[in-house]
Amino acid sequence: MGNHIDLGMPLEQQVQEQLQLHSAPAEESTAAPTEEAVPFEELDLSELPICETALSCDSLPLDTVGRAPNPQVVCSLLPAAGENCLWREHARTELQERTRSPQFLCTMRFQRSAGFSAGTRLRFSVFDVRERLTLTALPLGHAEVALGVIQDTSRLRLPLTSPRGECGFITLASWSPDAAVEPGQSGNGPPRSSTQLFDGSGTGTGSGSAATGATTSSRRAHRRTQSLPPKLGVRLFVPQQCGLQRVCSNPRLRTYRLNSSLGADISVQETLLESRLCCQLPQQLLSIWIQREKELLQEISGMGELSGEWRWRQMNLLEEHLRLLKDYSQAKQNIQQLARDGVAFKRSSAKADESLEFLPVNLHVQRMWAQNDTMQRRGLLDVVTVGAFTRHDAKGRKCGGLIKLLQESKSWKLEQSNACKVQAANDAVQATKQLRKEIVELMSQLLQLASRRSSKDMMPLCNQMVTRTRTLLNIWEPSIVEEAVAFIERHRIIEEPENVLMEPMSPFRKITQQLTALELKSPELEDFATPVVAPPDLWPRGQPPLMRSNSWHPSNSSPSSSLDIRAIDSLQHVVKCYNDHLRSLEQGGNPRQAEEEEATYQSLPLAWHSQSPPEATTSAHVPDPPAAPSVLQLIDLDEIGRRAQRHQHHQPPAGFLDTKLMSSSPSANYYRPTEEPEPLDLTQLNIEASVMCLVSKLKFFCGRCDSPAIRLRHPKVPIKREGFAVAPQQAPDVIAAPAAAKQAPNLELDLKPSAAGCGFSSGAVPVPVKKGNKFTDGLDLSMTTDWAAELRPSMRKLRHAMDRLLKTARLMHSVQRLQQDMRCNRIQASIMYRRDVCFSQALTALVSSLMLRLWGSELDMGYLVMLRDLGPLAYFEGLLTLYGNEADMWSDMCIAIEDLSAVSFQLVRAQGDAALAPMPRITGSRQALEVQLPVPEHSLPGNGTSISFKITPVFFNIGINEKASFAETLGQTKEQHRSNWDNYLRLSQYFGRYRKLGLGSVDAGESLQSLLGFMEQQLRANVSKNVKILHLAEDACRLMDGLRFTSCKSAKDRTGMAVTLEQCRVLVREFQLPAKHVPYALSTMRSEGTRMDNVLKNIGKRKYAFNRTQVSFLPAMYRPPVGSYGKAQT
Repeated sequence: MGNHIDLGMPLEQQVQEQLQLHSAPAEESTAAPTEEAVPFEELDLSELPICETALSCDSLPLDTVGRAPNPQVVCSLLPAAGENCLWREHARTELQERTRSPQFLCTMRFQRSAGFSAGTRLRFSVFDVRERLTLTALPLGHAEVALGVIQDTSRLRLPLTSPRGECGFITLASWSPDAAVEPGQSGNGPPRSSTQLFDGSGTGTGSGSAATGATTSSRRAHRRTQSLPPKLGVRLFVPQQCGLQRVCSNPRLRTYRLNSSLGADISVQETLLESRLCCQLPQQLLSIWIQREKELLQEISGMGELSGEWRWRQMNLLEEHLRLLKDYSQAKQNIQQLARDGVAFKRSSAKADESLEFLPVNLHVQRMWAQNDTMQRRGLLDVVTVGAFTRHDAKGRKCGGLIKLLQESKSWKLEQSNACKVQAANDAVQATKQLRKEIVELMSQLLQLASRRSSKDMMPLCNQMVTRTRTLLNIWEPSIVEEAVAFIERHRIIEEPENVLMEPMSPFRKITQQLTALELKSPELEDFATPVVAPPDLWPRGQPPLMRSNSWHPSNSSPSSSLDIRAIDSLQHVVKCYNDHLRSLEQGGNPRQAEEEEATYQSLPLAWHSQSPPEATTSAHVPDPPAAPSVLQLIDLDEIGRRAQRHQHHQPPAGFLDTKLMSSSPSANYYRPTEEPEPLDLTQLNIEASVMCLVSKLKFFCGRCDSPAIRLRHPKVPIKREGFAVAPQQAPDVIAAPAAAKQAPNLELDLKPSAAGCGFSSGAVPVPVKKGNKFTDGLDLSMTTDWAAELRPSMRKLRHAMDRLLKTARLMHSVQRLQQDMRCNRIQASIMYRRDVCFSQALTALVSSLMLRLWGSELDMGYLVMLRDLGPLAYFEGLLTLYGNEADMWSDMCIAIEDLSAVSFQLVRAQGDAALAPMPRITGSRQALEVQLPVPEHSLPGNGTSISFKITPVFFNIGINEKASFAETLGQTKEQHRSNWDNYLRLSQYFGRYRKLGLGSVDAGESLQSLLGFMEQQLRANVSKNVKILHLAEDACRLMDGLRFTSCKSAKDRTGMAVTLEQCRVLVREFQLPAKHVPYALSTMRSEGTRMDNVLKNIGKRKYAFNRTQVSFLPAMYRPPVGSYGKAQT
């Protein structure tokens, strides 16, 4: 069982030992929770062990018919006095077949953190396993010894005792690091870069010389094979883990000693860890998606109340987004609860649990460290093992996966005339948001430079701002915007001014006011700060604005997520009822239809108040607060406003260059339902005027007044700007500084191009042309002391002009979505949710691998150059079958992995306490995500330049189980072959770019070239279950220092076979493990290694979920050893 560091499971005393070496499956299942409860976090991977011991036996007895035994050794310890005086299992070796002199590969480590000391009593029991499937075994004998004796003697041969007398011998070959740290000892150099080396072959001086000399002589007699020299030095190696345990937790450790073809020892350490990011990153993604749904709800509400069939469509969209908002919020709450319980991974047995579907299944890090001292070679192999990125259906229903769903959606869009317009409008909104944010950040930097009067760095920032503004002005097509504005003017219901205060609000307006009470922002999303001003009333009714007591103001007591979910669920129920009512009115056709339809404007049907919404999933756990009003009753804001007038508060406005406030303020992002949209030409004109004024002042401060004026847009022929001679006055919510008032006459000018080159007009009266710059007339550089005060008015005007442009963009997007077929909206919402589930799992696995690479191993300058200039390769290896439900999983994985290529990554300096786990931060939108990866300060370049990159994902899949044979027989693997070929082309293109960097050696480049050529041959051959394709992709990824992922349905059984095979292939290729020893090493790693620990953690049994028939269909290299598989829950 290798090096089992934890305290393990209790063993009975020798006199009560049964004939069963292992307990029965039912008993093993009950013992598993005890092993899971052990605090593995206490295991420090960098801790020096007391000693490491390899075991061998000789002269074991034969059975009654003269057959050699199947030996296995179990190490038990006797707890200290005062504890339970029963022998407890600590570790065990692998099983060897038909030998009297076994030499075991598994070694055992004894560490102080596990409670070991020099006085700890150890018992080594040797068993003869008679039947491997049921693990029936007979005890052969045992030997007892103190740990201090093992520590002091590098080779110890003990007789095995039993009731029948002596029955052979057991030899303990040990290595201890204590000899390397004796006081006064010399000749020991510093630890190596990737290992800490402890050499016991040196001589000591002083009082420790005698003991050291004895240790040295015995150390040189380590066990060897008969044909190899018996006198070789032996060393104990402890790999340097860097910051591995800052990004991973709950380690499981196994150690081995293998013999190389040159007679040296290969030290192997196998580690299984859980990622600390498994529950954290999905929460950040869900926060972004929750924010997006709230934005879309705000967009639809901002259209105002529409008439006719458009009101029913409007309510349909509201209902759909409320449903998604509730689902995302509930999923986030479930993950938060799991994280609070201290669970760091999702078991494979819970993969169909819809409440945790955003979490990757069985996400673990598999690390193998190997050292061949004779070759002076050491290395790491890191593989992230994770279940398929898919949305599991608890009922096993097939949908075809994301590829099929997206193809069907594409066919739906072809039938819709405005489907392309909807996507284009959404892309334009996201581009406008991003450009607005970048321009505001540039203005903020310019303002800081102006406050320091630093003119040297202003012009580069000014040029960047002009470039982005030019892009912003050319995003929109005026004709599409005019159509949207005309649609709103044609179908919006406008209240008569004389009836505003007399008639009650319609149900739609009460519902949209209720949306405002739900806080249309995510309180836990760091990217969006809470505004410090009250939100504008969506439906002003001639009264002062109302500051609500439960939203949009600074408060430490934010509503709990469970209450928010119940409120969303209740409001969704109300919207659904109103929607059903509108649909029944349209389908009724009775004479009273018109009268009832008119009545719906005024009040909800009385029957609604007697209906109760479906119970929220969290209502049973979180009691309702006594002071909270029922969400089912629509709030009468008129009455609340009359009662709250005396409690109004007037707060100062926030800074106009605060990007966080800008992103969350409704007044800066959406039109009110009663607000008239501004014409696009007028908005663009104000942006031009503000930018030209700002640039002119910057040039004046930099001494470049004679440079030519900028032109942001090329003049178009059908331009109509005669009605906009003077720029509009400042928005009423902007408080102008004194400097702004002085510059107002210069800013409020029409910048319309004319034949004269500088014609400005005010109505019909021509203005004489002046020489010089109109924006800087009256400014004296020697008299101007506050540059920032001069720039601030133009910046404020530009900021608010961009706000109006974004409002118009959102209005156009909502109109396009409203005109789309409702059935298409539902299909797209379903596809989007499934895609989000798959993407959340994929991104969590990818970021976990990146953090492992950045923190768990040393970074050299070559790797940072590769990140900056190329981006890393991410190779996803799939073992899925294109038959049954796994065909849907493969389809989902293809899309999820493809979506990863659009994510941007940036390395940032790690902040905070060194003891805390570094946490990546996800920002952006669904179409443009950016992940900030914290790295140690010493790993970043010294010049302070930031490193941003994207990954190149490749996905090769080969099915290996019995269903893969069925799929190949039925001809269902054509899509898999086409996908593998496309990914091969992408891998070849990446290799071409990688070779141009010149990072690898010439030999590595030639090896890669030959690997890719051989892979092309294998792909063209199209052989059944051609796993050579996977192996060649593994080798290519390792040579290019890529990221490795291996997946099957649950990352447990087939993944365990693939990962152990890859480890042995690395040992053969790089550490000279003889090929004839590979089957035995594979069997040992699969039966006693960390992959079996992974099975135990997932299902509570040490059995791979294979039966004999399934094993017979697996390729020979992927078959588990006999006795390690059986009937088990997958």
